[in-house]
Amino acid sequence: MRAGPGLNVDAGIVRDRTGSAVTARPFAGARGAAVVWGLLVAGGLAAVGTLVSPHNAVITTVVIAPFAVSLFAGWRETMVVAGVALALAMLSGVWTDNLDMAAYQLRSAVVFAGGAFAVVAAGARERTARDRLRFALLADVAGISDGRLTLEETANRLIELVVPVFADAGIVDVVHGGGLRRLAVRASAPDAAAHEAKLMSEPPREAEHSGPGSIGVPLTARGRSLGALTLTLNDRSQRRYTADDTGFARLLASRIALALDNAGLFTELETMEAQLTTALGTLAEAVTVQSAQGNLIYANQAAASLLGFASPRELLATPAGDIVARYASFREDGSPLRVEDLPGRRVLGGEEPEALVLRVVDRRTGEQRWRRTKSTAVRGTGGELRMIVNVIADITAVKRAELLQRLLGDAGEALASTEDLHQILQHIAGICVPELADWCMVGMPGEHHRLVTVAVAHADPEKLALAERLTDRYQVDLDGSSGTAQVFREGRPLVVNQVSDEVLTHAARANEHLAVLGELGMHARLTVPLTTHGATVGVLTLVNAASGRVFSDEDVALASELARQAATAVENARLYTERSRIARTLQESLLPEKLPALPGYRTASLYRPAGDEDRVGGDFYEAFALNDTARMLVVGDVTGRGTTAAALTGLMRHTLRAIATFTGSAMRALHRLNDELTARPETSLCTAVCVILRETPGAARADIICAGHPLPLLVRDGVATYVGEFGPMLGAFTDVHWRPLTLPLQAGDILVLYSDGVLDATGAADRFGPERLQDALAGAACAQDAVARVRQALAGFEVGPQADDTAVLAIERLVVPDPRVTARATA
Repeated sequence: MRAGPGLNVDAGIVRDRTGSAVTARPFAGARGAAVVWGLLVAGGLAAVGTLVSPHNAVITTVVIAPFAVSLFAGWRETMVVAGVALALAMLSGVWTDNLDMAAYQLRSAVVFAGGAFAVVAAGARERTARDRLRFALLADVAGISDGRLTLEETANRLIELVVPVFADAGIVDVVHGGGLRRLAVRASAPDAAAHEAKLMSEPPREAEHSGPGSIGVPLTARGRSLGALTLTLNDRSQRRYTADDTGFARLLASRIALALDNAGLFTELETMEAQLTTALGTLAEAVTVQSAQGNLIYANQAAASLLGFASPRELLATPAGDIVARYASFREDGSPLRVEDLPGRRVLGGEEPEALVLRVVDRRTGEQRWRRTKSTAVRGTGGELRMIVNVIADITAVKRAELLQRLLGDAGEALASTEDLHQILQHIAGICVPELADWCMVGMPGEHHRLVTVAVAHADPEKLALAERLTDRYQVDLDGSSGTAQVFREGRPLVVNQVSDEVLTHAARANEHLAVLGELGMHARLTVPLTTHGATVGVLTLVNAASGRVFSDEDVALASELARQAATAVENARLYTERSRIARTLQESLLPEKLPALPGYRTASLYRPAGDEDRVGGDFYEAFALNDTARMLVVGDVTGRGTTAAALTGLMRHTLRAIATFTGSAMRALHRLNDELTARPETSLCTAVCVILRETPGAARADIICAGHPLPLLVRDGVATYVGEFGPMLGAFTDVHWRPLTLPLQAGDILVLYSDGVLDATGAADRFGPERLQDALAGAACAQDAVARVRQALAGFEVGPQADDTAVLAIERLVVPDPRVTARATA
């Protein structure tokens, strides 16, 4: 057989240079040559043998010729030669008449046996060559069953192996869209192209069939039908299929089906992988995949960008240790995060961790970001770890918004919870650490135009004392050239994100100062002014040290807002201090500094303003002399609070005192005051209770007038009784009349005047009311005891803040003086 270029022939199998069987025709086309050569050899040997010896001619023809043919021909050719040799041997008896019958028969039997043996040997050698060919074909089919080719490439490669080794033409039809689709065809030379075109145009064959010239077998793999394999022989090859070939075709089809199934799975997997890669590549979240050993085997573009790499390829080429070393990682509360605590590492350890929110600082740039990392284990059918999928979301914007709201909320809470300026500023410094910076200082101008530190906070408690010593010992000269002084004068923030040794050396005033600055380890510094209404009242300074963070534009904006709130607190504290001073002065002006001495009487008073201390109340009490024998006491209450109520209180107090003193009549004073109030353009309502204490020889009495005010209580012999007659309030009507009550006083009598703030005090379920006041005063021993009892009763009853101002005035009658004793003492 002739081999083409690059091919070699091995036992009837034509192989290419790689050893793959590509074509093979064992003994095909050699039948005629074998017969001719066999006959020539047999005839030549017989002629030579006849010349030498008739006996040798028969033996040579019978033995040598069939065996010679069987060495290079098949069993059919060998049988032809063996038959010719046997015929010649039998005919040799005609020209070799000297042989007796026994010898003739013996030689004929030897001829038959030799020919039969040669035919059997040729058949065995032919079957061996065929089996080698089929095994080589199966091996070559298995060699392309790894699924690395596409489905069409695999089908064409397989059919090339089969044709012409096992068929003159081959067809592969596959299941597609509910029917069959012709995937690959192959035909042997010389008209291969035309034959293949004809086969491609034919409809696919679905039915299984088998015959001498054609075999159709199904392609089945993993329990599902993939299509059909059709093999045909043509007349030119002089080959025919047998039942044994049909069995081999089924075995071959099973191997081809497996190769096609693997190719289909590989194509599908490649498609799915491409789709998955495309889908993951478009995600905003960073996705990375680790192997079961912890190595990074996949990353999308978002992951590369998030971790500071230009592409996923560059990220995957970087050792994991180098990636981790790029960042300083912290938990959400600012505590350091170990590499072992990362979710991916915990999955490697067999855990199923929750998502972790962490803060990372890029060591190269100092930028701080927030990330949420979730790691999930991907396990095999046996539960073994196959890979780890990490999803990393950059939540910096969300966390900054949360931080902004939380810090501003904390600052607002600090402003609302206390009026202590130092406490407010210390709280603001505290909420900046460690969220915004490693430490924070708040400074305000002090003596000699130097910046005095009023609040300090540090993330490291061990360095807090060092920071306090630095700020106390080395105060900033606000007229100097330092950055802090510049911020104070210009009212603009100053950011230094790389505090170099040269900057520290320039800022230090002495070697000790430089040493302290170096020990604190300043890395970045942000100073913002505390500005309100265009004036700078201080500075807020943030410093990053061990964390390695720098200050972003968002940090500057947030720090500036906190500084604005701190400045507002400073201004409010100043205004509150001034307002409180004014309110105290005004309130003191509305109350007598000290009740005047009343001969024969002892007094006690109580005043409790409601609400803030800087709010001026509307209650007051007063005592003054009408003449030599009469004294007037007043407890009044005006509606409202604040400056308007204070103005009305002043009008009421001074009008009553002036008119009563001038006319000697409390009634005239009340009428004049009512006229003043009703004449005002706005409604001005007041209540008052007036008590005029009069002395007569051997007796004393009290004239009581109630103008819309609660009735006084008389405590006599331990019994509390309401006295007086209720009349219209002041400022409500123009035509008013009050009826005074004259009450004789005995030694030990106690009169208690009070404002409605006592009765309206709120408890858990109701108001204090007149009954509780009456019960509280029962048994009072003196004026001081009466006031103490009211104070104690209110303290035990009230729930929550005080609802209204409270004024109480108690007058105790002492022993009535004897006029004769008084006259004798006067003489």
